[in-house]
Amino acid sequence: MEHVADLDELVPGERKTIFVDDTPALLVRLSDSEYVCIEDVCTHDGNPLTDGLIANGEIACPRHGAKFDLRTGKVLCMPATEPVTTFAIEVRAGGVYAGPKPPELPNTMRAGAHVPAAVTAATPEGAVAVKPLVEVDMNTGEPSLSDEGKLVDALREVIDPELMINIIDIGLVYGINYHSETRQVDVEMTLTSPACPAGPQIIQQSKMALERLAGVTQANIKLVMTPPWTPDRMTDEARDQLGIF
Repeated sequence: MEHVADLDELVPGERKTIFVDDTPALLVRLSDSEYVCIEDVCTHDGNPLTDGLIANGEIACPRHGAKFDLRTGKVLCMPATEPVTTFAIEVRAGGVYAGPKPPELPNTMRAGAHVPAAVTAATPEGAVAVKPLVEVDMNTGEPSLSDEGKLVDALREVIDPELMINIIDIGLVYGINYHSETRQVDVEMTLTSPACPAGPQIIQQSKMALERLAGVTQANIKLVMTPPWTPDRMTDEARDQLGIF
């Protein structure tokens, strides 16, 4: 174990860049009695986590918004898919000490209950009416109405340029609503993180993929961040491609 900080060097909420066995690391004091230490690198692109926002025991990569649990190193938010290395911490009378420990297990979050998708529209009375969408099962990527399958297939042609997986298997599409009378399609979708730099490209490609279909005159893409996307929404095929088990 290496001495990495004095007991009064950090106050709760503060961080310090250190080295553990020549590995750049980040020491964070979460509370009066709790310190954590993680490798100072985002597993998505190698960007340092040094200046990332810390809140509720989590740290967000300042570049693309990937989040990690500071205590376990587990991935909490894409575009990262691999956990970050954590280090053992000991608080002694002489200060704070850090050293290697067995690597954390890979992120094993699995799909939970499916949340049906819906779009909302204001009524004349000011209330909110919920219009059902073509529901997309996040485990299979298939629509609940078979005659809408061509819309889902079209969106499967849209590839997230960072993960190189289609947006249906990633689980970015929350719902699809086809209006036969106007031949317009309303799509409600999200991004892996609010700061995703590929967002405009994904939205434009989704619109183009749908409008290439016969019978579709216009595709309206609505970007939402609630509920927020999590890796739970990925299909098993996408998990296999990313090595998440």
